[in-house]
Amino acid sequence: MIVVIGDVAGRRRDANGVGPGGPAAAVAMAAAEAGATVEIVTRVGDDVAGDAVVLALAQSGIGHVATIRDAGRRTPVLPDTTDGADPGTDALPAETIDVDASEAPAVDAADIGLALRYLSDFRVIVLMHPSDPAIFREASEAAGWAGAHLVVVTVPTSDPVGDVPDGALAISADEDTEGVATLLGRYAAAVDRGEEPAAAYAALTGTPID
Repeated sequence: MIVVIGDVAGRRRDANGVGPGGPAAAVAMAAAEAGATVEIVTRVGDDVAGDAVVLALAQSGIGHVATIRDAGRRTPVLPDTTDGADPGTDALPAETIDVDASEAPAVDAADIGLALRYLSDFRVIVLMHPSDPAIFREASEAAGWAGAHLVVVTVPTSDPVGDVPDGALAISADEDTEGVATLLGRYAAAVDRGEEPAAAYAALTGTPID
């Protein structure tokens, strides 16, 4: 099993619908599409957009037993990135549009610690854009205890959150780089199937792990 950790949002699919958005959701969906069993550790608002995100994740084959519904926060909804798409804001509840980042749900270290103790049987952890050293520490320690492969994705402009352990994969990538999310999902699925990390990375990218 693969565990993806990170904040998610809604993304406008068209004038009438909302699907999962953000890098963590993109990695989880890519891994599920590659045939892996995937759980996502995240928070979404207890609102209409949050309902849509959880339903869409389930429809994509992603488990959400570790997804927390936060009644005190609103689920942000990102614009549809499809070329020529109508953002469809009139079809969405007003409270889900233009949610400030400070108002959005955010997964924390306690959420991650509890989730990883509950899930327990995983081979890969993908930690997306950790903003807090405590979050990194929880994921890193859980990977060590479980003998799981750790993948840490940071934003290029962010400060270091901790020393990446030997054998882990650390990548710096912008938040909305769809190609990187697809690569990471397929990579995690390959390692989950039992492929050696270095071989899996080289097969997908044509280059060795630095």
